[in-house]
Amino acid sequence: MLKLIRLFAMVISTCFATSFGSSAAELEQTDEGLLNSVDGKHILVSQTQRWVAENRQVEKSLVEVAPSDRRLMIPRCASAFAFSYAFASSHKTIRAKCPETGWQIFLGVSIHETANALRYTRNINTGQQLAADDVESVSLDRPIAGLVTDVSDINGYSLALDVRTGDLVMQHHLSVSVEVLQLTRSVLAGEIIDSRAVGAISAAATTIPESQRLSLREVNGAKAARDLAQGTILSSQDLKTRHLVLTTQSGLNRGQPLTRANTALKEFYGKLPSDTLTDYSSIDQMQAIRNLPAGSLVRLSDLTPVNIIRKGENVQLTVIAGSLEISIMMLALENARLDQRVLLLNPESGEKVQAVAIGPGQARGL
Repeated sequence: MLKLIRLFAMVISTCFATSFGSSAAELEQTDEGLLNSVDGKHILVSQTQRWVAENRQVEKSLVEVAPSDRRLMIPRCASAFAFSYAFASSHKTIRAKCPETGWQIFLGVSIHETANALRYTRNINTGQQLAADDVESVSLDRPIAGLVTDVSDINGYSLALDVRTGDLVMQHHLSVSVEVLQLTRSVLAGEIIDSRAVGAISAAATTIPESQRLSLREVNGAKAARDLAQGTILSSQDLKTRHLVLTTQSGLNRGQPLTRANTALKEFYGKLPSDTLTDYSSIDQMQAIRNLPAGSLVRLSDLTPVNIIRKGENVQLTVIAGSLEISIMMLALENARLDQRVLLLNPESGEKVQAVAIGPGQARGL
């Protein structure tokens, strides 16, 4: 009986030992599996980030891998995973494959992009030209379309709108700068403006009309068209620009030739007709086509070339043949201007010839 009790005790002890031993082994195996799964995910994510970073030429820290299902078990891979893009048209899905086992998984990836930018350091009004100390560099956690990213990009630009401290500098804020002329003192109507009364300032081109884009040459010596206050940005409507123009000294009759004796160069303030003459060379061999009072502006539309040969006048015709030159008196059958063809008649033979008018009463044979 005692032997049976001892035998039963040994069996029970052995069973308990076996049972506890199996449970501990299974638990140890399960823990190791969990540990392997966690490590496998870390390894996979790290290798994915490295591959994408090298492929896209970005920092590894900027590559984000979409989290996988926590229940997913990632097996250990003896060598590094092999990576490729799942779709030729997209870089957002990566295929990771273990070369030894053929096990593979598809992972979503994205590039966390940062962007350099500029922001304003103070409130600035429309039209003011920007300087380097008006902005400062900042880093954004994502790019924004239309940002100005470099201080050198604002050189020579003015603001097209009002901005406030902290606003990001955008391309549509900027306008090419143009130089305008501003009065440094008040000027009365009729007063001549000289260069000492104006100063040049820069302004945004989008805020400046064409009439205010004047050069110092246009303003210097002009008369004020009205009373103008200090600080006025000058426009063409504010000025009577000075011109040196040709005028009639005395009244000219229709058909009368213009000469230096009956014309003069004088100053004129105001808007000129586009065909106003400004020098004597333009009146050579010209005559008036209408009566012009004394002091009139001489315009090209008032003139016509003078007939240097008149119908019925005698004309000396010169004909050159090699070294031989022959002159003969002919009769003009029509009027002709300088370098214009004219029909001439030989009174003795009755022969008609074509020639070119070369001067008063003179023609050259063709």
